[in-house]
Amino acid sequence: MSDPASTPTPAVALMDRAATLISAIAAVDHVAGETSMTVAFEGTRAAVQSMTLSEGLDVLSVTQVLAWDLPNTDALRDDIERLSSQMSFGAIKRASTEVTTDVLAHYTFPAGTLEDAALLTMVHLVLSTGTELSAALTA
Repeated sequence: MSDPASTPTPAVALMDRAATLISAIAAVDHVAGETSMTVAFEGTRAAVQSMTLSEGLDVLSVTQVLAWDLPNTDALRDDIERLSSQMSFGAIKRASTEVTTDVLAHYTFPAGTLEDAALLTMVHLVLSTGTELSAALTA
């Protein structure tokens, strides 16, 4: 009989599986416990977290840095709005001071029931979209 205390929670199991799969396409670094990691992908950095929203609904949340310390201008705000309207999924968020803006892409999706190939495809799509957005913002 297995010890229930030694069985990982669904969120931990999802993160373990995601880390193994993502390591095929990106550099993975576990950082804050068993349900989050950072990823380096094609010149960008992302935080990936797994969580259980309710029983049977385990999700991955990906927050990718698109740009740091860009000048906080009307043109940048227009670019972010234009790029955001062209996204198929996820959202672009910005954190601004009076002088600079950091730009992030964020997407959360149900992942616990995805097969390995589908899970890796989703994460790859999210991260690839982020690198395209980053290039558009920093060009």
